[in-house]
Amino acid sequence: MGSKCLLVTFVHGNSLDPVPPARIIPTHSEVFNIGFRVKSAYNSFGGKKIFANYSGVVYRVFGVSIRYDRMIHTEPKVLVLGGNRGRWSASERASEAATMTGIESWVYAFNGNYQQGVVATRRNINDHDIIIANTNSPALENLVRCCQERGTNTKWVTLIEGDAHDYLKPRPYIRDLLDSSDLVICINKYTQSFFRNFASAKVVYLGMPYPAEGIRALATPQKQRRREIFLTPMLLTRWSEYFCTKDMGIPMYGYENRLTRNSRSIIQSLMRYRSLDPWHHHKRARNLLKDSSIIIHREEPLPQYFERNGGAYVWLSLEPRYTWGRNVLDAAALQVPIITTKATGHVEDFFPELVLENEFEFEKARMLIDRLFKDKEFYSHVTTIPLELFESFRPEEKRRQLMDLLFNSEPTQNEHHT
Repeated sequence: MGSKCLLVTFVHGNSLDPVPPARIIPTHSEVFNIGFRVKSAYNSFGGKKIFANYSGVVYRVFGVSIRYDRMIHTEPKVLVLGGNRGRWSASERASEAATMTGIESWVYAFNGNYQQGVVATRRNINDHDIIIANTNSPALENLVRCCQERGTNTKWVTLIEGDAHDYLKPRPYIRDLLDSSDLVICINKYTQSFFRNFASAKVVYLGMPYPAEGIRALATPQKQRRREIFLTPMLLTRWSEYFCTKDMGIPMYGYENRLTRNSRSIIQSLMRYRSLDPWHHHKRARNLLKDSSIIIHREEPLPQYFERNGGAYVWLSLEPRYTWGRNVLDAAALQVPIITTKATGHVEDFFPELVLENEFEFEKARMLIDRLFKDKEFYSHVTTIPLELFESFRPEEKRRQLMDLLFNSEPTQNEHHT
């Protein structure tokens, strides 16, 4: 017979104490000994919600009374499924916690595990209490299978990935995944209404954990910043930022990927790009922009990325997408001004004087860039961003919010967020 799991509210004591009625799994009343991990026990004990190990005897299930010998506080076992390759745990890569952003930040929020979603198996899933999976397109079919075949004691959270515009066009698997989830998290506040009508599961705007303090430690003092403009998108992704600033006479730079040539990608690179030159994308970007003055950097680890770009004077992001607004959070943590659009979902909170209505407001963008370079008082004003503004993004706070959404029946503040 498989392990039995129950969800109750415990009254502290070492004798046979009465316990108020609660949700019970399984729904039977036989007496049975327990000395196993209660996978879905998320209870209130001593004012703190916990997952716990219990050792003792259950005397009645409908009643309800319980005697226990000891209780050990433990963490929920969480698996994050993303698009990047690899399988690792927070403890194995603890040095990256201070600067890790994106879906991987949930691994550190829960001290959990990470795995690529496309290779996840039912066994991987059922070995965890909570699954947080992003909607990575190549993995969708496998994610639907894993989600629908998960055990009854495993909670499934689907995290919307990428631009909300990508979900406007019908495609297979995505509705099945969202409808099969216990919770759907949208990452941009303006998209919540759409996804609530898209999916039958519970949908909330929660965003991502963000380690602002660790990134703030890498900031460059204002007086030491280079008088350059950082164009935030990959240069082959869009060139609107370049056209907006090319005639301003201010040095600018951006990034482009290095063509990978490992055993997994060499055939794909040959078929798609007809090249194995690691600088293929850089050369193509320069040829298309027709500008030898623009500096093009290759992708780099996050700490180096923050150190380099914290030294720029202004960031520009003419963002048309409804994503999680990483660039705004990065700029705010580094206290560097970013001129960007409302679509990011965060700019009005951190840089209200630098908001563009849409990605085509070139004249306003240039006006703001000019003012930032000439008006030191205005520059200092817009870049004075206290860490308290990041309170709701702290990994510990995001963890608490997610646990409340999964296990509390009462409406939470996030459910009413618009």
